[in-house]
Amino acid sequence: MSAFVYHAMAADGSSKTGSIEAVDRGDAVRQLARRGLQARSVQAQGAEKAKKVAAAAAETTLHLTKADVIRFTEDMGDLLGSGLQVEQALQAMENRSASKLGRLAKHVRELVRDGVPLSAALRQASPMFDELYCNMIAAGENSGALDDIMDRQARHLRLMEEIHSKVVGALIYPAFLISSGAALSIVMVTYLLPKLATLLSGTGKEPPLMIRASLALSEILRNYWWAILIFLGLLVMILFVVRKTPAFVSWWHRLMITLPGIKDITQARFELQYFETLGSLLRGGVPLLPALELVRRAVTNIHLKHGLAKAEAMVQEGASLSHAMLKAAVLDPQAVDVIRIGEDTGHLAVVLGKAATRKDTQLTRTIERVTALIQPILLLLMAVLVGGLVWAMVNIVFSTLSQLRH
Repeated sequence: MSAFVYHAMAADGSSKTGSIEAVDRGDAVRQLARRGLQARSVQAQGAEKAKKVAAAAAETTLHLTKADVIRFTEDMGDLLGSGLQVEQALQAMENRSASKLGRLAKHVRELVRDGVPLSAALRQASPMFDELYCNMIAAGENSGALDDIMDRQARHLRLMEEIHSKVVGALIYPAFLISSGAALSIVMVTYLLPKLATLLSGTGKEPPLMIRASLALSEILRNYWWAILIFLGLLVMILFVVRKTPAFVSWWHRLMITLPGIKDITQARFELQYFETLGSLLRGGVPLLPALELVRRAVTNIHLKHGLAKAEAMVQEGASLSHAMLKAAVLDPQAVDVIRIGEDTGHLAVVLGKAATRKDTQLTRTIERVTALIQPILLLLMAVLVGGLVWAMVNIVFSTLSQLRH
């Protein structure tokens, strides 16, 4: 028996360090797993160096991005598809990459060599490999089709990333319109309008109401800009504090599924994610009930998640998936019809995969339609705001010229 120093994570997310007696490193990892601990690092060391090793292990946690996960999945799928075993594929990735992926492959290979399944090793290597991802890999290991699962996971992750990019890209131009219009309005109110207002000061005529309001706003912005910045800073800090509170999260998620325009994008994105994720899980050999649970956990909107939980409970009681989703009212009737067709034909996974492809096209059209609607509305608002300020300035000039003629 040898002493091993470990750094592990408990089920509640807390970090655990210590030492354990085991025959070898693999035995130490298995003992930690039986204790409910996920090993981050296990090294054979003397008792006098235990604390130093544990502290060093805590600093070597890999922080991956979504792009890193996609690239790792694609490379592993290619290597496994070429006939390599899991450990050989990880070693090939380790040798050809000196980046984070190389360190990731090395860490995962050490765990796999000690008898840890690939799905558990990935879960221990980085939090970016979430439960949905690891369960898909576990299904591939059990079915013997890990290379197909890796390829399917890569396509799924790439599709989800493209959906995110589409939504973000649709918001860029409206955000540019709002920011540029606001900047132009501030410049006109704080600089140009006071310059022209001096033309009225010598006429003795009372300016119109809109001009007086514009001048008052200009005075506030120029004299109390520091107070406005402090207020905005405090507002940002308050939002940062309350953004994760249950009440704020519930309100925000409710807004995403009720606000006109945004509601259409949220619903189309949710249906695409639901079809694609559930179809991938079922094709990977995951049973329906565990697959429904994983899909529910992957959904971020708590109101949609609550509806999926209700549907999942009805399926557990013996109801069909289409009937449960219709009662939960989280999918459109047409989407429920797709599920019903899949159940009637006995090819639910295939039908969901084809429906996901159609939903991707529908999401693109929805984003284009909503963007095409938002842009003229923002242009109209900017025209009213900036046009009102320009009218005020022109009115100042004409009022001054009229006074000079008389």
